[in-house]
Amino acid sequence: MDIKDIVGLSKPLTRLIEVISQGIGAVSGPYLVRKNAEAKAHEVRVILSALKEVAEQHHLPVVFKEGKVEIWQKPEDNTLILEPIDSEARATYRLEYKERKRQRNVESITSVAAIELQNQTDVPDEKPDEDWINRFFSAAEDVSSEQMQELWGRILSGEIKKPGSYSLKTLDFVRNLTKSDAALLELVAKLAITFNGSTILATHDLEWLKTQRDIYPGHHFAIGELGAMYPTSLNFRFFMEPSIQQVVFVSGRLMLIVDRGSIAGEVQLPVWKFTGIGQELLQLTPPDGDEAYLESLGRFFVSRKATAKLAQVVEHFPNGQIRYNCLRDINLEASSHDSA
Repeated sequence: MDIKDIVGLSKPLTRLIEVISQGIGAVSGPYLVRKNAEAKAHEVRVILSALKEVAEQHHLPVVFKEGKVEIWQKPEDNTLILEPIDSEARATYRLEYKERKRQRNVESITSVAAIELQNQTDVPDEKPDEDWINRFFSAAEDVSSEQMQELWGRILSGEIKKPGSYSLKTLDFVRNLTKSDAALLELVAKLAITFNGSTILATHDLEWLKTQRDIYPGHHFAIGELGAMYPTSLNFRFFMEPSIQQVVFVSGRLMLIVDRGSIAGEVQLPVWKFTGIGQELLQLTPPDGDEAYLESLGRFFVSRKATAKLAQVVEHFPNGQIRYNCLRDINLEASSHDSA
């Protein structure tokens, strides 16, 4: 269904209402106001009023009682029933419990998305694909872990901000992701760097990765089996042609700028490369930039007669250019940031 901008709500939150309505057929106050969130009373009243209008226009099963919004009644779960009941009644209780649990899961996930969107001022005119919405809510309703609900909530808000950010393959991937898998991905994602559209983790110094960041070769195999990284190590080639004078690596708020210097021939850098699914997942936990790691990579090139400097990203432009401030030159001696 198509809900036009509702008075008093930002366009991103209006879009969230549309997506929820299209995905599960109804919306309610708890989706947009998390229990522990500090929501202003005025904002709550605006949301409730908007939902009432939506319910009346589209005949959604939303119940209004004493000024409050409820979606279907949610009595306390009677999971322990002592009186004798027949098998049909037991099946009914089981199904009701399952649906109430799914309802709470969806509410928790969409409330995460609402918080992610509350400071967003606009969203594209393009909307998330209908098949994507259906697949998302079909998977999200069975996500009970708070940690994984946070992940799914950020996926929903990210897709609203930029439709097409997360493929159906990525949804299926996350659906089978465990908490330990997510923790492993987050560990490795902190060191992700981009170069010419590829996202990699440079493995020029495996000992440094092990002692300073607790990252081991076995992590690569584990993530490769998940499908977020290519299963074998690769070598990226740099400065193959004399005309190539500079390469730039970006990691969150930091950049490593490497100039050819006195390099005579190509330099090969061993890397672990993220797959398309892995790159999409990195949008959920983008790296801040690890100074010590980038300095270590810079020294790798300096040892091969390049020059390198660390810089701070100031602004990304639509044409791909970056405005930055130089922080310092990198030399072969380890700096005070090396193990920070």
